Amino acid sequence: MGREKKKRVAKRRKRMFNRNSIRAKMGKPVFFTLTHCNKKMSGISNKYNYKANMHKLCFVSARFYNVKYQASIMTDCNYRDANIIGVDYFNCNMRETSFKNARLKNVVFFNCNLKGVDFAGAQFDDVTFISTNLQEPKNLNLDNPGIRILRTYRTINIDRLVEDRLLVLAKNKSIFNAKVLHVNKNKLNQWTIGLIYDKYGIDGIDTLSRILCKKEKWNNMYTVFSYMLLIENWNKK
Repeated sequence: MGREKKKRVAKRRKRMFNRNSIRAKMGKPVFFTLTHCNKKMSGISNKYNYKANMHKLCFVSARFYNVKYQASIMTDCNYRDANIIGVDYFNCNMRETSFKNARLKNVVFFNCNLKGVDFAGAQFDDVTFISTNLQEPKNLNLDNPGIRILRTYRTINIDRLVEDRLLVLAKNKSIFNAKVLHVNKNKLNQWTIGLIYDKYGIDGIDTLSRILCKKEKWNNMYTVFSYMLLIENWNKK
């Protein structure tokens, strides 16, 4: 990298740092932005990322656990040999990203741009594609038993009392902010509710509504996977 280019990059990073500092002081969300970084990244756990901007990042052999990316740009990134567990990608642009030989478990792709995304050698365990064009990725075997494809919106018939309990939880920021169970404060997310229903039935949704009403602060409730863990851990008691 030449001297002038280094100066431009340094100025751009300084401006970004200043903008993020101002947003943090104002109590506004700080969006993660990192592009063209040559350093190998290690992955993250228990994180909600809204409008993240990542391009040409290396996550080879990285580990991701209980992470949600919402309305994010994640293009031309390398997740080769990565362990991706309990990760939700919602409304993300992931063009030309590689998941070669990655291990994906309890992962949801919702309305994502997967054009040119390479899944060669990837292992799938309970991976769901919702409202996503699956003609665009490369090396994706749709007959894989670890893959589920949902294209049609459906409504789960929930008891009115259970529905009211879940809607009241929209007042709880630690549950509402990641928008897993809710579309807005007056509407449940039937896509994600449906995934929970498929695994635990209507009794599981009822159990979940009762558990969540027991306290105000819940940590790390960012993904569909995190709510499934809550049900399973509760059932073990």
